Amino acid sequence: MCGKRSWWGELTLLLSTVALQVDKDDRWLWKAETSHVYSVCSAYKLLTIHPSTVSVVSASSIWNKDVPLKVVLFAWRLFRDRLPTKMNLLRRGVIANEARLCIAGCGSEETSDHLFLHCNIYGSIWYTIYRWLNLSSVLPFTVGDHFNQFPALGGLARTRLSILQVIWFATSWEIWKERNNRIFNDKHCSILQLVDKIKSLSFVWLKAKFPSLSLNYHGWWLSPFTILGIG
Repeated sequence: MCGKRSWWGELTLLLSTVALQVDKDDRWLWKAETSHVYSVCSAYKLLTIHPSTVSVVSASSIWNKDVPLKVVLFAWRLFRDRLPTKMNLLRRGVIANEARLCIAGCGSEETSDHLFLHCNIYGSIWYTIYRWLNLSSVLPFTVGDHFNQFPALGGLARTRLSILQVIWFATSWEIWKERNNRIFNDKHCSILQLVDKIKSLSFVWLKAKFPSLSLNYHGWWLSPFTILGIG
């Protein structure tokens, strides 16, 4: 009873300053907008506008023996925001302010997190990869967080973790190559073409680890875990 009286006293104290307005109807207010009107667009902006941070990725998790060294080094630079994205080039005085926008034409500034995760074009690649792997998730804010999260989506089996990490490297590498191809060669692939490249590249990298893959090329395209007999 003593605890209940204490709770009731705190509630009474909180309500003592509340003045009811009988001539007005109750309604929800969305404080993220001056109009106080909620919209999906406003909620998206609220969730994606955040301070730039460098995620912690352990060195031991990056050095994957199934991935070429140049790709591992690329990822190392990516996690430390050392890639020559347009925003990094702008900060170094290499390009003008008006050239800072994403090459995909989505209208956003080209940061690493935007390019690899949140771009309307390149970010959508991950959802196609998720469907291929029969996974479901929401993209985190930073590439480092995504690297830590992605392998665990397939469960805790060591083989699954390793395969998913290889697919993560292949996807990020192909996104970066496609971005550079648009800038320097004025050429671009469709999302489905890029996903096919990712499937092909990860297949090539994993053939040495799983010799039976060479006999199941088309099966890899449809369902990689099933074709490898990994539950």
